[in-house]
Amino acid sequence: MNKIRSILHSIVCCAALFVLLTSCDNNVVYQDAKILNREGWYKRDLVTFDYQATDTTGTYNVIIDIRNTNEYEYQNLWLFLHSVSPDGIEFSDTLECVLADNYGRWIGKSSGSMYELPVIALSEIRFPKAGNYRFDLAQGMRTDTLQGIHEIGIRIEQVKMEADGKE
Repeated sequence: MNKIRSILHSIVCCAALFVLLTSCDNNVVYQDAKILNREGWYKRDLVTFDYQATDTTGTYNVIIDIRNTNEYEYQNLWLFLHSVSPDGIEFSDTLECVLADNYGRWIGKSSGSMYELPVIALSEIRFPKAGNYRFDLAQGMRTDTLQGIHEIGIRIEQVKMEADGKE
């Protein structure tokens, strides 16, 4: 009986692994995340990501992945995004990330007391020069030190072409 149970357990684990591996998007070209300080995210603490671009013709979306807990006190999160291209061209933007609805219910996927929400920061952009692109994120809230933001990540996905050649 234990041998049958062990074999079934192995089959279920292999099937789960197969589903996990085949369900991953193959259009993700870069993904990284940084766990923030347990004491909170201080206003001047930058979270930095470096992306080595090689394709100068493709179109991409840059997505910020936010993981927060119930300790986060606000409905939204303001972020300052700053990027620098390989040839020194700088770009800055301010992003409002709505994390909860008007009733205080968290938006996004949950796992226990952790909530995850992807936010498109840059849509359908190109990386015109091959090389290192640096992305810096800082929190832009009025509170100096934010509690409840556990992790900030960045994901760069290539926009898939449709069959008729449109993106």
